[in-house]
Amino acid sequence: MTPYYEHSGITIWHGDCRDVLPSLSLSPYAVITDPPYLTNDSRVPTRGRGVAPRERETSSVGVPWGYSLDWLALVRPQHWVVYCNYRMLGGLCSALERDHTLGCVFTWRKSNAPRMTRPVPRLDCEFVVWARSETATCEHMGDFDSMVLDVPMPQAGCFADERFTEADSGKAAHPTQKPLGVVAPFVTRLGDGLIVDPFLGTGTTLQAAKRAGRQAIGIEIEERYCEISAQRLAQEILPLEEVSRN
Repeated sequence: MTPYYEHSGITIWHGDCRDVLPSLSLSPYAVITDPPYLTNDSRVPTRGRGVAPRERETSSVGVPWGYSLDWLALVRPQHWVVYCNYRMLGGLCSALERDHTLGCVFTWRKSNAPRMTRPVPRLDCEFVVWARSETATCEHMGDFDSMVLDVPMPQAGCFADERFTEADSGKAAHPTQKPLGVVAPFVTRLGDGLIVDPFLGTGTTLQAAKRAGRQAIGIEIEERYCEISAQRLAQEILPLEEVSRN
């Protein structure tokens, strides 16, 4: 295989992480990633008594092969940092604890999250699960002042800041782009080894790694997001400083 992008220790691979990860035979120090979330429309199999099978094929946008955590078994890092929502938090923690020690569950508070059209609370929180192997130290994770990361979502439209938007419409190019301020603190606090992101998206993890002078590999199944990531990494940037201070 040929990398989609490769420069100064940062590499992008275009493909399904379930195919790419085994072929690379990686031993990353940290996996920092934002996988597809479990949503209302993910239609995962459920078990229970009833007159009909309680299982349907997935059809939700953003979960192209159905919700699954099977990809966790494809790599054994010293540290996991995985972003998730409340629906998948329990299952993710249980899956990580099979081979790792749960270190902490951080809450990402999105102060600018929009109001819901349905009669439910505003979805202004997501979660970040950190787990480490039995042999790994806690590194500099104690430098966090709180389990709450109070970082606004990247804005699209006329208020766009770090958000990548489509040139013709001004709409967000990726539905779940993470801000540097909620990724960089983990990049800077977890050792100096290789970072891997199996669900690269628009490349926030690699951008944070580049700014911190770290080696990193990203894998992305959608070529258009590979291109956004590559263009983002090609820009000249200053060393990572303020965005990692949370």
